[in-house]
Amino acid sequence: MANPGDGIPSKKAQLRAQIRAQRAATSPAIHADRDAAIAVNAEKLFATQPPGARIACYLSAPTEPGTNELVRALLDRGFEVIAPRVRGSHLDWAVVTAASSFETGSFGIREVNGPSVGLDTEPLRSAELVFVPALAIDHAGVRLGQGGGFYDRTLEHLVTGPAGGPLLIGVINQDELYDELPAEDHDRLVAAALSQTSITYLPVEPRHH
Repeated sequence: MANPGDGIPSKKAQLRAQIRAQRAATSPAIHADRDAAIAVNAEKLFATQPPGARIACYLSAPTEPGTNELVRALLDRGFEVIAPRVRGSHLDWAVVTAASSFETGSFGIREVNGPSVGLDTEPLRSAELVFVPALAIDHAGVRLGQGGGFYDRTLEHLVTGPAGGPLLIGVINQDELYDELPAEDHDRLVAAALSQTSITYLPVEPRHH
């Protein structure tokens, strides 16, 4: 009889624990340097977008690959930046501006104060780029998330890429790009992995459910 502990959820849990421990052991100074480098690398992704284009970006927690400088760079370029807030089982999106204030919401995640522009998938349909958090990404585009399922649910029905929707970009540390990750049918693939040293474009294949 197969051991349930050998299943994909168990493998994901082990990887999550390992990567979280590595991130927690990284000094704040290194996190800050990576934050700045991620913003510089991301310029290649948004340089051709027109001012005013909508770009979705998560607000990073202290141990996550940082998006603080990235958000600042997007605002400086005149983009409309929207960021997620956890509301029950949903992601609620709100506009971030240079004057925005923030509070700590569910799961210790920083959230912007301000009016909602919509829940879950709908606000992303008009975005050009969507930067999502990840613990790891593999060369097939599989993204290992935190396990809450918020992004898998939000992105499940979002048309992306060549079909005319936004480009999905997972943000990681460079050593979190894997050859292969355990994957389940509900896992939504990303089209690119952004780190402090590179952008890796991934050969995303459509998944049929």
